Amino acid sequence: MTTAPVNIGLIGLGPYWDNQYRPALAKLKQRLRVVAVYDNVRSRAEQAARETQSHVVGGITALVSRPDVQAVMWLDAGWQGAAIMSMLLDRRKPVLLGAKSGLSSSALQVIYQQATTHGQIIVPAFPKRGTPASIRLQELLATQLGRPQHIEIQIAPTSLSAVPFATSADFGGVEPPSQNPLLEWSDWVQYLFRSAPQTVNFANNNQSLLLEFAPTISTDTTASEPTKSRSAKLSICSTPPITDQPACDEVRVQCEHGTARLIGSSKIEWTCGEDSSSETLTNERTEIEVLLDLFCRRVLGSLVPVPDLSDLIRAMQILDRV
Repeated sequence: MTTAPVNIGLIGLGPYWDNQYRPALAKLKQRLRVVAVYDNVRSRAEQAARETQSHVVGGITALVSRPDVQAVMWLDAGWQGAAIMSMLLDRRKPVLLGAKSGLSSSALQVIYQQATTHGQIIVPAFPKRGTPASIRLQELLATQLGRPQHIEIQIAPTSLSAVPFATSADFGGVEPPSQNPLLEWSDWVQYLFRSAPQTVNFANNNQSLLLEFAPTISTDTTASEPTKSRSAKLSICSTPPITDQPACDEVRVQCEHGTARLIGSSKIEWTCGEDSSSETLTNERTEIEVLLDLFCRRVLGSLVPVPDLSDLIRAMQILDRV
């Protein structure tokens, strides 16, 4: 039996609408259907409404109050900023949080407790968890490489530039802010280690972040050391990209039985004993498609694991220690 698509309301389109979310929704149109759009720039909302065959709505309260809106995708805070969150909490509809809310980690903690009490789903967007390379790495960890022990992440200069395709209109009339890739990468390493770090240290004028995790018990009964340390180092590259070669973040993972290297979102190289491979995964689903698919499943009642506000809070608290 075919399941009817989940009806989505869009709040703010933001800088990632055209090149990430709109294409992903087009591919998932049998599962997710946009029925209402609100954006501070009405002409932009009208264009998105035409593209998705949906309705333009004049305000956020009107959008979240519509009976045909089952869930909300919040992609841009606009001039309303953090005030949008209270409107979403009042209606208790599932929310995909793809915007920077402007709320502190302590304020989000209060919201997390309220949402948990009422059973409201709020999923922060952490797309790095679902890149083709990341998903393939997790498969290899389970089958060949074993548990991760040490991670080194080199963050490319292009990751630090202002949000791509953004204008001042996207950010309440001010210039688009620079990105903070440390936030999402710190979530990614915690997700991979399945734990929070015990210690956090910044170095090189806050250009490097070192996370130390609790050691694991060795699975090798012949090993002289009963435990294995675990750590992650996130470093912002100071060198510019090579001419004509697009720079991308690079991840090196040392595991119990081998190593892996992730280059960008869709390439992985790995070695385990005498086996090695280099895989390009450009034909796999994008990370935004994975994110939206998981969100849809949770809206429909599935218990599939997704990020929640506690993950966002932990990642923010790490950076609060700067």
